[in-house]
Amino acid sequence: MSVIQTGVKLMPSISIWVIRGAFWSLGLGLSLGIAAPGLAAKTIALPAQYSSLISGGAIEVAELENFVNTGNVPSNFSVLAGSLSSIAQINGDEQSLVQKIREQLSQPISIDKNNPKSVDELSNLVKILLPPDSTEAEQQEAKTLLTQKANNLTLIDFLKKLPVDNLTQDNFLDVLRKMPPPAQARSTTNILYLNSTRGFGTLNLENFRGAIANALENYQGGTVFDVDFVQTQVPGSLGLSLNSKPVGFYNQIWFDTSIYQTSILNTVDFAAINAWAANKQPEFILDSSFAFRNKETTTLTPSAAAATINQALALKNAGGGILIGTDHNDFAYTANQILTNFGFDGLFTGVTEITANGSFVGDLMLNPYKVKSDFFVNNLQGLSTSNVPIGTHTLNANGGDRTIKIIENLFSYSPNKVVHVGASFDTGNNMTPIDDPESVPEPTTVLGTLAFGAVISRWRMKRKQQQKVLNSTVS
Repeated sequence: MSVIQTGVKLMPSISIWVIRGAFWSLGLGLSLGIAAPGLAAKTIALPAQYSSLISGGAIEVAELENFVNTGNVPSNFSVLAGSLSSIAQINGDEQSLVQKIREQLSQPISIDKNNPKSVDELSNLVKILLPPDSTEAEQQEAKTLLTQKANNLTLIDFLKKLPVDNLTQDNFLDVLRKMPPPAQARSTTNILYLNSTRGFGTLNLENFRGAIANALENYQGGTVFDVDFVQTQVPGSLGLSLNSKPVGFYNQIWFDTSIYQTSILNTVDFAAINAWAANKQPEFILDSSFAFRNKETTTLTPSAAAATINQALALKNAGGGILIGTDHNDFAYTANQILTNFGFDGLFTGVTEITANGSFVGDLMLNPYKVKSDFFVNNLQGLSTSNVPIGTHTLNANGGDRTIKIIENLFSYSPNKVVHVGASFDTGNNMTPIDDPESVPEPTTVLGTLAFGAVISRWRMKRKQQQKVLNSTVS
């Protein structure tokens, strides 16, 4: 734990779990007092003990929405922004914590009763939102209602749906009881998953690739991804699948293509994918570590499922696009067909094993779900892969005549540096050991956003008190 230095040790800083994973506020943490006309929360008014965080002690939900959509920080965030900036400097955090809050405000709330961390965060949240003398039964009821009524809503949407004129700790549980249950959720992202993994050297893994598609399909009870899994190595199958739906129906196309010295896409396929791309202008994830995402299993390990879902969510948040999963160059013929079609300036090349001497870069594969050290052992170690063509690429007309940059997300040395995963969008530059992703703090969660204000306020008050003690001692 780091400390603030002012000549002497004043106090422990906010622990790293606050910075990365327990931002409990700005939404519900700030909403301990909400005033609103009608039956939806419109203004968040902080109770007295937290009012110093926001100038005027209140903020419009509409301003938060504008903050999410444009990045324009509300004018009365100055005190909160200053506190966050100080904490970021102390902890060496390069990304603005205000912007991290912006990201989390627009993310779906995810309460997983089977995840101990999620359960702990929910318990902490309820203790903040309910009165100090609330009973254990009331806390349990609040947790159940939040799971039923807040899960999968964005924080902004949840605030807007609260049926109350003035929300306080005393009436919070009653408000939750009255809040109508959400309408039956529908999948928001359609994925076409084309599996062409087969042949010499693929260890008969092709029959088990459906487990990857199932992990996506079953995520959040099927409310996020709707996956059409096509198991084929027949030219024209991609075109047939794309043409069976309206142009733009699919948000993502996943090419699971480790196939020995075979190019399976034909002119029908390319005509369909180019029509789709003209409508979508896709982002790209290039993953040469994908061949061992699962082996001879019918379900993914938790870490493999987490990495897969994280990639799909990242591509979703980037606006949709194409994931190309492949192996080393002898198995990347079809993968390179796709890159060539869009005019990439480089291809998947070489044969190099993944070693423990490497790192994840950014959060593409590690956020928001936890990937453990077994992912390296089971899904990466010793796998022969190709080098992903990172850097700037000037795409042709099929790619929208765009200039994109493939940024590295996973690399290792064997002995020279080889990039195994890259993406055309930025997910940060933090480095995480390839064989021990658990050693680095987890990223912020939406539940963590819900009580950050209370922690910040207590930190500022404690620091002021200790500064007074130090000043009186010096005097």
